[in-house]
Amino acid sequence: MNGSDVMDYGELPQLEVDDNDDEEYDSNAWGRIYLRGVDDGADSDRRSSAGNERKRQRFGSKLEGILYCIGSAVGLGDVWRFPFLAYQNGGGAFFFAYLVLMFIIAIPLYSMELAIGQFSSLGPIEVWRCLPIAKGIGYAMVTISTLVAIYYNVILAYTLYYLAQSFRSVLPWANCDEWWGADKETCFVRKKNITLCRSVPYILHLKYGSTSHSNDTSGWTLITYRGVSFLTPLAEYIQLNNTCSDVTGTTSAAEQFWERHVLDLSPGIEHVGGLKWDLAVCLFISWAIVFFCLMQGVTSSGKVMYFTATFPYVMLTVLLIKGVTLDGAMLGIKYFLVPDFSKLTSLTIWQRAAEQLFYSLGIGWGGLIVSGSYNHFRTSIVIQSTIVNVADLLTSFLGGIAIFSVLGYMSVTYGVPVEEVAKAGQGLVFVVFPEALTTFWCPQLWSVVFFVMLYLLGIDSEFPLVQTGLTVLSDAFPVLRKYKGITAFVACTLYFLVGLTCVTRGGQYVLNLLDTYCAGVSLLIVIATEVISLMWIYAFSVLQIPVVAICVLLRKKSLQAVFRPESNWGPADKHLFEDYRKFKAQKRSLPLNHRSSIINGHT
Repeated sequence: MNGSDVMDYGELPQLEVDDNDDEEYDSNAWGRIYLRGVDDGADSDRRSSAGNERKRQRFGSKLEGILYCIGSAVGLGDVWRFPFLAYQNGGGAFFFAYLVLMFIIAIPLYSMELAIGQFSSLGPIEVWRCLPIAKGIGYAMVTISTLVAIYYNVILAYTLYYLAQSFRSVLPWANCDEWWGADKETCFVRKKNITLCRSVPYILHLKYGSTSHSNDTSGWTLITYRGVSFLTPLAEYIQLNNTCSDVTGTTSAAEQFWERHVLDLSPGIEHVGGLKWDLAVCLFISWAIVFFCLMQGVTSSGKVMYFTATFPYVMLTVLLIKGVTLDGAMLGIKYFLVPDFSKLTSLTIWQRAAEQLFYSLGIGWGGLIVSGSYNHFRTSIVIQSTIVNVADLLTSFLGGIAIFSVLGYMSVTYGVPVEEVAKAGQGLVFVVFPEALTTFWCPQLWSVVFFVMLYLLGIDSEFPLVQTGLTVLSDAFPVLRKYKGITAFVACTLYFLVGLTCVTRGGQYVLNLLDTYCAGVSLLIVIATEVISLMWIYAFSVLQIPVVAICVLLRKKSLQAVFRPESNWGPADKHLFEDYRKFKAQKRSLPLNHRSSIINGHT
């Protein structure tokens, strides 16, 4: 079939170009968009007001949109989660699995969410006009984003608190001081000239573990470290055991400062305790920052991203250079990068890599659909998603080197195994790393650099989480678009009030509960149902979305209607929408073989 066969049925409509876009439009673009059965029913009342309802803010430029997505993807998980997943799952082998899944799963899914948002200019709930029965997915996305936004800002409040403490003449976690509640009997401070008794076998293993000996072993003794037996000088072994410090039953000053002072941790979640007012103030400040950055929607937050999405790389580079120049840095980097390819045969490594991809990139949270909805209609989604994925991978890689170089330094300095100082999550950024900073020259300066970097990495990931909820509100109630500042103020206030439950003495348990169930299995379920639903649109009849599906079916009162796009589904621009509908109407009037020609773009 050639182009003349198709054109006998009439020219495809020439699409009008939005004044905001300066690129030429492909007149056959609709021929490459295939959405099953646009609703033929008359819905004139809803569509007549669509021009007003669907007016959308746009990013100021393509670069602004890319930075917004990078800021959303690159967050705290790249610093405290990715490096330890790599360390625990085969080092370089984990990178290989991560890279493979990034190209075959992450980039396609990332592009998919950006695409449906960019095409429709709608948020994560209204975008399911393309398949009304699947709107429950949108509600799940908004619920997850809202809960994560609440507890994520609590972590940023911790960061602000540590940043404020960094301006003291002496870092408080450097000593066991009674003013912050240190227990003198159980608190100890790591020092370079103190050997811990539990570290004696490790120290001797580093020194003599690979040493060969003659048959004469007099003056030597056999000891075992982690299943490996080796000979070591008896005199040195006795001396180390006589001079070492037994810290059994004690905790470091940094750990006590975190648990006893910052958190003032209660015995359990059933003991909520009182409000931690210092953390509540930090939480208020953090929400105030979020409000001022979002008060004008993406117009303001997009501009802020020029700073928050780029400046952390300056500080990360500084920390990276500092880390790799420390004694023992290569020991830590070895733990991080040396591959164990035998683990590639285990399903666990692939599962962990997939979980990290979804967690870091924000797939299934609704934020990507929102980000796409603020893109210009003809933004290249493939280029944008590839840039963001690669930037996220490089950040995780460089962050891992910076972190593990410092852990290697701590291992050599304190004479403890890397495994003993290697902790994931909050234990890394609020206990281990601050403790390492106390040994640096001018520790206050390095502490400020670290926590400013940490806050900037986190705050630009917070923006899309909150913006998701704001976008859903503006989609449901278009009049709110005139009152962006008021809407953002009310939303941030409500988030702040709910977040106060996480800054009580038992708040850490609440935070861990939310983190476990919001970013775990529930997220995977949302992503799976999202993919299945979009497959349905492209003719794969596999769909099971309970509860909400029944509610939509009852409201629509038509089985056919819930499996077909609503009549107002399409581009937000009214000119593009009319041309799109004309094309769909023309396509339905053609014989099936001519439809296939148009869909495949043959001219």
